[in-house]
Amino acid sequence: MIRSLLLQSWQAQVRSPFWERGLVVNILLGLLALYLLANFLFAGYFLDVILQNSVPDEHPIAALSGIFFFTWIAGLLFRFLMQSFPVIDIQPYLLLPVRRSKLFHYLLFRSVFNVINLFPLVFILPFTFKVVSTEYGAVAQLAWIVSVMCLALFNNFVGFYLKRQFNMSPFAILGAFLVLCGIAYADTQEWLTLSDAFANTFMAILTNPVLSLIPVALVVLAYQLPFRTLRSNAYLDTVEGRKGRVESTQGIAALRRLGMAGQFVQMELLQIARNKRPKTMLLMAVLILFYPFFSLEYLENGESFSMVFLFTLMATTFPMATYGQFLIAWESSFFNMLMARRVPLMEYMKGKYYLFTLFNVAAFCVCLLYGLADIRMIPIVVVSFLVNMGITAYIILFLSTYNSRPVNPEKSAFMNWEGVGASQFLLVLPAFFLPVVIHLLLQWILGWQWGLAVLGMIGIVGILLHRPIMQAVVRQLSRRKYDLIDAYKQEV
Repeated sequence: MIRSLLLQSWQAQVRSPFWERGLVVNILLGLLALYLLANFLFAGYFLDVILQNSVPDEHPIAALSGIFFFTWIAGLLFRFLMQSFPVIDIQPYLLLPVRRSKLFHYLLFRSVFNVINLFPLVFILPFTFKVVSTEYGAVAQLAWIVSVMCLALFNNFVGFYLKRQFNMSPFAILGAFLVLCGIAYADTQEWLTLSDAFANTFMAILTNPVLSLIPVALVVLAYQLPFRTLRSNAYLDTVEGRKGRVESTQGIAALRRLGMAGQFVQMELLQIARNKRPKTMLLMAVLILFYPFFSLEYLENGESFSMVFLFTLMATTFPMATYGQFLIAWESSFFNMLMARRVPLMEYMKGKYYLFTLFNVAAFCVCLLYGLADIRMIPIVVVSFLVNMGITAYIILFLSTYNSRPVNPEKSAFMNWEGVGASQFLLVLPAFFLPVVIHLLLQWILGWQWGLAVLGMIGIVGILLHRPIMQAVVRQLSRRKYDLIDAYKQEV
């Protein structure tokens, strides 16, 4: 049965009308995957030399075993944010006389053959043949490879489970990831020694290969998590009926005060909450909020303040720029309907600006916490916020009118190049680097503090000139809307 389902899945992809249209893209992605696999293979062959130079006091096998704890946490975070799981593929079979357990086994079995699961194997094979087999023998080598692959498969199934659970209880899952990150940080500060426990376990497997059954058992347990979740939520009413709640149709009270622009903001928020791609992209943007943490050392050394400003600006701008690169394209499937109704373009674009305001306020509040580590971060964060609201937001609004490629927000964000064009790359340059270039010039003329103050004043002027600037943006959309309507007619 599983073999038949895999064959039908392949036939569905080949016979799809999008197969030939995206054939060149698929070939390029395949070549990129092969290139990355070759790099991992090359790095794995010289891994012992790299470890000896990096950690000369430790044996390469022991040093690599100590890293496994951090790669496990990083791999789990990566899979949750980036890896897509083809849950929707089994929907046509749910009405057929096919056992649901077979469908769920097929779904989980198919997720194993993801290219992400090949990277650990390709990376570890040269190292084991070169180092492990010569010191511990072929049996220990096989047990070690099985244990490493079990670590990858454990993350695969747990990531599948967390992805499903996130739709039902997102705050609980985010809390769990924060706990994991806290544990990793505690290990780096030597408050906990979980990485040592990982290293000791993998070293013990080399001397006693039977212990490799422990990772195998963990994979079997991890497999049960998504399988039971899929079986418990096989029907839509099992998810919605259990909650027994009544949704309000009135929306958010604060947004209703903004009039029609507030309704557009609410529509954007609902679209983010209900679709995979914008939700995943914004979750990735949350990780960028940790960038200023790596720039604190520049403040301590009293040098390269522009680098600190760049890191802070990237952290505060990234949520807005990530979503804003497809700002109008998110609505490509119904953009012509919006333009056919009596929708004032000013209210439409003001809704986009208010959404950016929400993103910037949230990023501003988070980055203000860096002021607890160094009080000099507070004016940098404040100026970054003013620059985003008075300069960058208008740039993104203006450039978004040039993205004429349709986007399907329901698709996964991982390796998804749909809607990506030259306008996205052009958007990055002024959004991130124009304020930094201005600050460098002002710093060279006036000094660091006055340069930052003048840049903040420019942001304030942009906020005060909100109406005339927005009128210019609306005129740009008015000129481009028919081109966008024509471009979005093609099927997403």
